[in-house]
Amino acid sequence: MTVKIIAVDMDGTFLNEDKKYNKARFLKQYQQLQQRGIHFVVASGNQLSTLKNYFPEIAHQLAFISENGAYVVDAEQEVSFAHFSPSLVDHMRVAIAERYASALILCGKRGAYIDRAVPEQNLEKLNKYFKSLQQIPDLTQAQDQICKVTLDTRQYDFSTLCDDLQQFEFIANGSVKMVSSGFGFIDLIVPNRHKAYGLQLLQQRWSVSADQVLAIGDNYNDLEMVKQSGYGFAVANAVDELKQAANFVTEKNNQQEVVLDVIDQVLLGQVPFHSLHKKSA
Repeated sequence: MTVKIIAVDMDGTFLNEDKKYNKARFLKQYQQLQQRGIHFVVASGNQLSTLKNYFPEIAHQLAFISENGAYVVDAEQEVSFAHFSPSLVDHMRVAIAERYASALILCGKRGAYIDRAVPEQNLEKLNKYFKSLQQIPDLTQAQDQICKVTLDTRQYDFSTLCDDLQQFEFIANGSVKMVSSGFGFIDLIVPNRHKAYGLQLLQQRWSVSADQVLAIGDNYNDLEMVKQSGYGFAVANAVDELKQAANFVTEKNNQQEVVLDVIDQVLLGQVPFHSLHKKSA
């Protein structure tokens, strides 16, 4: 079966630990993908502006599934944007801020917002992931449509925080879905508006079936996307649950240009990837 879409997670998958990739190698590959009618899709929990910043030469041509599926764009055209109601945002903000005020980040269409009281030492990491990050006196002043609420868990016990979140009514009743996106971040997203949903919208847009999709990731927020794709990949550094769900597990990790190696195999016509570990074999 021919691959028509390659969908890649960014942090921990396409990018190395320095948030970089071999740009010269990839841009040559991208030209070949274009010539063959293969779509390259960036699927990440990050902001759209952050993702575009990684591909300055071709961002205007690419499709992005950003904010863990909430904001989908194809060649600068909005495909879908899912957001919480203002009342639900207020409810989440008040409930979470009682215990975890300094962890709270509101993510919207125009930017991300944190309280001005957040310690300065927290900002260095946040600025790596949120290129459009604004500190405001009060999060009630965020004049934006909020599509995701992120918690920076570094200063808290991760397990305790997750257990506490599960007790909130809006999560317990299914109004909000909680997912770990790795690197110490917990995302609260609109239910069923995950990366897989965004990928389905693009498949419909381009008339591509699921068995013509290759998706590759490393973390829990990649599960649905990898499961639904005909060629579902987990990189070597992926969490165990994703490795169990994937059709293929790579021998290399994100430090070794593993995604670019997989793209090379597609371009060389080596589907169905016999040289890689196939779990069902």
